[in-house]
Amino acid sequence: MTASLLRGHFRKRWRAGACLFAAIVLTEAVYLRPAILTGKQALAGSDYEQLHMARLAFAEDGLFGPRHTLPAWYPRELLGSPFAANLQSFPWIPTRLVLLLFPPEIAYAPGVAMAAFLAVVFTYLFCRRAGLSAVAAAASGWTFACAGFFASRILAGHLPLLEAYPGLPLLLWLADRALDPERASRHRWDVGWLAIASACLVLAGHPQIPAYAMAAALLYVIWRGRGWLRARLAGALILGSSLALAAWWPMLLLIRKSTRVLDLDPPDNDIVFPYRRIWSLFAPGSDGWPSGFTGHAAHAFSGYPNLAYFYDTASYIGLAPIVAVAALLLLCCFRKRLPASRFLFLAVVGSVAFLGALPLLDFLRELSPALILRSPARLLYLTTFSLAVALGAAVDAVLAMRAGGKLLYAAVAVGLGLHGMDLAGFSRQFVRTIPPSADLLGAQDQVLARTVQDGRMATDFSLWSSRRRFDDIGAFDSLLLAKPYRALLALSGASPRLNLQVVNGATLARPALRAGSAILVLTPHIRPDLLLVGGRRGLNVYSVPDPAPRASFYGAQSVAFLPEDQIPAWLRSHGYVKELLLMPEASRNPAPVTPAVPGANSARDGAVIYKRPSTDEIRLDVLAGNSGFVNVVEAYDPGWSAQVDGRPAPVFAANSFTLGTPVSAGKHIVRFLYRTPGRTLGVALSLTAMSLLAWLIWFSQSAPSMGLPRAPAPARPVPPSGSRTGDAQRQRRQRRRRFGK
Repeated sequence: MTASLLRGHFRKRWRAGACLFAAIVLTEAVYLRPAILTGKQALAGSDYEQLHMARLAFAEDGLFGPRHTLPAWYPRELLGSPFAANLQSFPWIPTRLVLLLFPPEIAYAPGVAMAAFLAVVFTYLFCRRAGLSAVAAAASGWTFACAGFFASRILAGHLPLLEAYPGLPLLLWLADRALDPERASRHRWDVGWLAIASACLVLAGHPQIPAYAMAAALLYVIWRGRGWLRARLAGALILGSSLALAAWWPMLLLIRKSTRVLDLDPPDNDIVFPYRRIWSLFAPGSDGWPSGFTGHAAHAFSGYPNLAYFYDTASYIGLAPIVAVAALLLLCCFRKRLPASRFLFLAVVGSVAFLGALPLLDFLRELSPALILRSPARLLYLTTFSLAVALGAAVDAVLAMRAGGKLLYAAVAVGLGLHGMDLAGFSRQFVRTIPPSADLLGAQDQVLARTVQDGRMATDFSLWSSRRRFDDIGAFDSLLLAKPYRALLALSGASPRLNLQVVNGATLARPALRAGSAILVLTPHIRPDLLLVGGRRGLNVYSVPDPAPRASFYGAQSVAFLPEDQIPAWLRSHGYVKELLLMPEASRNPAPVTPAVPGANSARDGAVIYKRPSTDEIRLDVLAGNSGFVNVVEAYDPGWSAQVDGRPAPVFAANSFTLGTPVSAGKHIVRFLYRTPGRTLGVALSLTAMSLLAWLIWFSQSAPSMGLPRAPAPARPVPPSGSRTGDAQRQRRQRRRRFGK
């Protein structure tokens, strides 16, 4: 008797493990190529190559360097920007930490593989807890991991979004475990793991997907929880996410001083799912294909402002899940009963998310004072998961039918095979390989280093080097500091409402290049306003005439005081005047200097030697003939502090965007140091949340009465052990009951 039970138990375990293993292997087969596994090729992803690769390399240099810390400041883009405060620069999600073990040039493929693996596993685990069979759960997991929403982001290079993608099934699985009255003795552990998973997820570099996953998990707990159990699990989710305030509080402060709070035009990648694109969920390619896809020659993607509309709406999940939803809806109508609680929740969430992605509800975003979550089209993330689970539920509904026998199993196998070929054929189009990236300039680095010295370069966006060993005036980020961004627009004569995520340094006007200390411009295009100094293989090298030095001294006769909000307008109308420093009115008292007339061309009396011991520190040797201001062409941020001869000194936004501090006549050593604003308070908030979470876990009672569990079901007669007929009958009864309340 006992041996027979053990054999049946291990047989079930083996079948479940085989189904999960098959789903994982088939998923990785979609996203990995033999050339990637051998290291000969790297996985292609535009944003990764142009943005995330360089930042990952920068983080590796800091963490594995002499100081073993993540740098607080990133001098390589724009005029510098916060690095540790920006979760998009280096997220602390565990999967990103694993990528530190790989060279940045090839780390993208392991990142995608881990995200797909976790998406399969967590979806499978949630579906099994929902009562689906191993085959159905594996089909749901594979569908969610190989859906167009995930695959289309691979070619786009959206690594932070892909890393957060498994978050929804993870939280739902852990929440469902914690809601199970049969796990009352392990309730404290379940609460703890749910909180830890929440903390890890909100540390991802893409805040939108974690926000959707957290909201769905919180609603799931409210939907299915009872009494104090509901309150405890909701508290675990909230306190777990609060553990990340050490990283998120500086991030929120960064958002407040970024372009997100400026009155700008809507960004190009803020996409609402167009009504016309709904048909692409049934027939991918109905609106055409971008360049590089097989169908581009016959039908090019057109009719939309930019290609972001294709990648943000390419959410094809196959026809099988849609057919499954229709079949389950008919089944519920025929039986006159609603689906079980879990499936009803996913149906509601998926439907509401789909409606929210459409222009129908876009007016709600206008109520927000700042743009926090863009692209409502990404709400299809929730719809994608709901459809994937619905496919598994439909598989079990078919297998529960009494008639058919082996023919029914064959039909299910054929249907899943056709679905796999359909969805895999679509998703594999977004998986391409390229040679591992190498530095653009290679052996010319030393020549350029002697030319640029302490200045900057302006490299065309399409030519940026993976390592970016030189400070560049251009930038690519969705969070740009408002002050330097506004100043560069003004100096370039661009509209003050222009909203750019990519600031291409090689296209900036000459006044902006001079003000930003740009020495050379590298571009494949022609710049007749600059001096051509060289060219090779279609790459032109231009010299910027008379750029601003990286650090300089301005005496009393070279300083003008203006209201800070008027300085950008002055720069727009007068351009950059190298001999004049514009200071805000608030800086007049610390340095009693004689104002100069705007536009005056007076000689400066002083000299400055610029040194940079680290990315977070600037040291200057100053010789001042009289009192005045030292100016460093580095982006102003409240995190910068200054010391003059070891004594604290105020820091002001010179020219509305650079660092300016007053000095008196004589020799001085000026030291600028950057510290991430809000880090101390963020750590304190995280420690407070940790204390409250520990209290919640410690005092969580494991008694079933606290969760108000359902009454135990009456015992059913157990068929004789080892009886295949009894096992089959029990499985059919379970499948039939799965869609009832």
